Amino acid sequence: MKEKFEVIEIENQTMTLKVNRSGGCSSCSASGGCGTGILANYFDHYSIFNKPLKVGVSVGDQVELEISSAELFWRAFQLYLLPLLALFAGASLGMVYFPANELWQIGFGFSGFFASLILTKYFIK
Repeated sequence: MKEKFEVIEIENQTMTLKVNRSGGCSSCSASGGCGTGILANYFDHYSIFNKPLKVGVSVGDQVELEISSAELFWRAFQLYLLPLLALFAGASLGMVYFPANELWQIGFGFSGFFASLILTKYFIK
């Protein structure tokens, strides 16, 4: 998969890239009442990350990078399956420590889910 990125900063042989996320929600007429469209309004519509500097690139240039299929599948796993697995792991942990109290089991499950979302957003790049 290939994508174009804008170089927004160059420092110490590292280029900072910005890419606008393209989603179908902005062009759909039902985005105001759709759950996905409403949730999309709470997140940034771009991503910023660092890559090693390519020769001849300057600030404001557009560069094209390619992501392998294996990397794409790994990122999809991190984004979609890891939170689900953390939900089940948290609920299982709650069942071990509080076998007679469902409220604690549910709480542990949601704690695992939200912890995995935070880890995914801030630590997995």
